[in-house]
Amino acid sequence: MKKIVYSTALKLAAVILLIVSILAGMLVLTGGVIEYSQEENDIYGFERDFEDSWYISWLLARPENVLYNAYLNTYRPYDNYGNPIDRGENGKDYGDDLESNIREYFDDFSSSDEIYYYVQWNDLFLSNYGAKSASDPLQGRYFAYVRRDSDGSIMRKSYGVNNRSYAFLEELARYDDESTIVIGCSIRDEVAAEYEAIWKKQEGIVMETFFRGLACLLAALALFVYLLCVCGRNAEGEHKNMWLDNIWLEVHLALVVGAAVGTVALCYSVLDAHLSGQFPQSLLYWVLCAGVALGSLIVITSLLSAVRNIKTRRLVSTSLILRIIRWILRLIVKIAKAFRSLLSKKTGLYLCILLFIYTAIIGIFGIITVRTSVGLILSILLFGLACFVAACRAGDLEEIKRGVSAVRSGNVAYQIPELKCDDMKALAEDINGIAAGLDESVAAKVKAERLKTELITNVSHDLKTPITSIVSYTELLSKMEELPEEAKDYVAVIAKKSERLKRLTQDLFDISRVQSGNDEVVFEKLDAALLISQALGEHDNEIQNSGLPFCVDTPKELYISADGRKLSRVVSNLIDNILKYTMKNTRVFITVSEKDGMVEMEFKNISSYPLNFNAEEITGRFVRGDESRTAEGHGLGLAIAKSYTEICGGSFEIVVDGDMFKAILKFKKYV
Repeated sequence: MKKIVYSTALKLAAVILLIVSILAGMLVLTGGVIEYSQEENDIYGFERDFEDSWYISWLLARPENVLYNAYLNTYRPYDNYGNPIDRGENGKDYGDDLESNIREYFDDFSSSDEIYYYVQWNDLFLSNYGAKSASDPLQGRYFAYVRRDSDGSIMRKSYGVNNRSYAFLEELARYDDESTIVIGCSIRDEVAAEYEAIWKKQEGIVMETFFRGLACLLAALALFVYLLCVCGRNAEGEHKNMWLDNIWLEVHLALVVGAAVGTVALCYSVLDAHLSGQFPQSLLYWVLCAGVALGSLIVITSLLSAVRNIKTRRLVSTSLILRIIRWILRLIVKIAKAFRSLLSKKTGLYLCILLFIYTAIIGIFGIITVRTSVGLILSILLFGLACFVAACRAGDLEEIKRGVSAVRSGNVAYQIPELKCDDMKALAEDINGIAAGLDESVAAKVKAERLKTELITNVSHDLKTPITSIVSYTELLSKMEELPEEAKDYVAVIAKKSERLKRLTQDLFDISRVQSGNDEVVFEKLDAALLISQALGEHDNEIQNSGLPFCVDTPKELYISADGRKLSRVVSNLIDNILKYTMKNTRVFITVSEKDGMVEMEFKNISSYPLNFNAEEITGRFVRGDESRTAEGHGLGLAIAKSYTEICGGSFEIVVDGDMFKAILKFKKYV
């Protein structure tokens, strides 16, 4: 079920149905607008009943309106904004006599055939059907009566209408509050019946359009909610983005606003042109459907892209504005923390107080300068004093920078001279203390290293003589023929172990001499290919007995500058390691190549045991990759190789990749 809900096919179907629902709603609304526009009179105004219709109230208020306009035309030819007041419904120019104007206004009354009216203004009586009093018109289904006496009291009465307004009469009281005004009017029954039928018809059009449009809207809303829930997830329910989600959020928002506004503008302009007869009926729905479909697709796509980024927490990273806001907020937080840290420290608080005092004094001097030039002179003097203080502190900072730089470069005996500022003086004393401590620590470390090297050198030297004697006497014993076979075996073991001890002592002596800096290096021009070829020749018997195939690729005429004796020792040690620790029935690769002006010698083999050590630690003294230490070796071979390589001006690197062991030597090419 989960795979069906999040399937791509269902999402695509939901998008299509959503666009169809929007199109259906647009067509319903367009049809309702066109049908309503074909009505001759616009009577319906979303009222609950016909008795609440604004049109009825407007008809019953027409005599008041005519009377009000006649009065204003006579005594106030301009409105509150200075614009000329309309002087008649037919554009006639009326005179300055009020009663004459009232008569002429009512002669031009356009709605006189829709209502019965009786109007009294003091001694002037007007009616459109010969009424004798204001109570005569109050016989119809919808009527209204209003009377304002000369004392300003107003009496109102209406029937059949619920929202009758007397605003014109109340407004007229602002200009004339002494005249007696009586108005009675009613809507002709046949006119009321006709308008009620029109009102109900228009109500039916509006309500039908509303409910059908509401059904389309609810369907579209349900589909859109479904898309919001499932977008950004694949069929397995995992969050996943699309390529559209990499577009800036602001671009999507611009597309949403542009598409929405453009679609509405298109629909409005096309529909308005059609209603005015300037756009053909045959193209109307095609253009509207195409525009709404395209606009809906753009809006839906952009909104769903933003929702996917929200779900995958990529909204900020894909929004330029949000990233700027986040950067500004972080900057504000950093500034606040820095300011708080500054105020929490003695030096920072001291500087802030000085800055505040300095700013306040400058402000006071500025006020004094307005009245006299003394303030300006004092400001200049204060500025000079501030420059002097800043120069002193800058000088102290330079001394501190110079001292730190000297210590960093290795001159730990350097001492910063005494400074002028108290807070800077304390900082300088702390730095001097650090330098003194470093000096003592370095001296102690150098002494310890020197003693260790001397100890190893002396012990190695002292062991040479007895080991040489052991080797010599063992050799003599091995040549005696009268020794029993068992004794000869013992002598062979002693010879083997003494030879190993001799090599260990010599290697220990050699590496101590190199690391103490007492070993002499003689540089000469060497052919890298010839160097490796000679080393392979020296180990030819061991290579043949090992059964390991050596794949050698050493181009000629790649020259380097190094000590030949020491570099031969390096290559020999690496070949020894290969013969001791390579897995049987695997190949060994030895290559020489040129890369970026460097000659690179690479020795590569597959280890016979797991390489679970650190590539940097394996070149240390007495460190062996074989933790069980069952194989021959004493852990000095790689240490000697690295030391000899480095004193010859090269670099030595060990690379471990699974069970592959690789030693890389790099030297500058000799030109």
